[in-house]
Amino acid sequence: MCEDVTSHNLYYVSKGLVGLHHILENGKSSLVRLYKQGDFFGFRTLFGNKNYHCSAMVMLTSDIICIRPHNVDSFFKSNIELVRFLTFQLSQELYDAETRLSRIAYNKTMDRVFDTTRHLTTYYPEYPWTYREIAEFAGCETETAIRITKELQKSGLLQAHRPVKK
Repeated sequence: MCEDVTSHNLYYVSKGLVGLHHILENGKSSLVRLYKQGDFFGFRTLFGNKNYHCSAMVMLTSDIICIRPHNVDSFFKSNIELVRFLTFQLSQELYDAETRLSRIAYNKTMDRVFDTTRHLTTYYPEYPWTYREIAEFAGCETETAIRITKELQKSGLLQAHRPVKK
């Protein structure tokens, strides 16, 4: 584990769940990405050589391996397969972000909340998702996510799911 956890390191999640949150100027936090077992994060700063605008938060008990390259160029040259993998992961994350942004812009809020709740509870079932987190990921207000989730559950379109209120 690294003594100082900064955005200038590369991290590997060997167990658990880590959320990447964007902190807005008004102090609000927004969940933008998730990392589970087998995922790397923190590498965009190594590729871009600048500070990153998000903060990582452990959401479930996690084992995280910190990799701190002393010389980034040498590290990349001697770990070409890892660089290829990280480039693939980066392109996948960009695809996912663009898809989510398009859905936020063009899909009805009900569709976004439905898709988000189904996605989060299917791919990360061990985590007790809050209405706030569902709303952040869906791009809506918490109150809206609560109302829509309850409507979807009543109609039978969404399996009963018990988020923890925060």
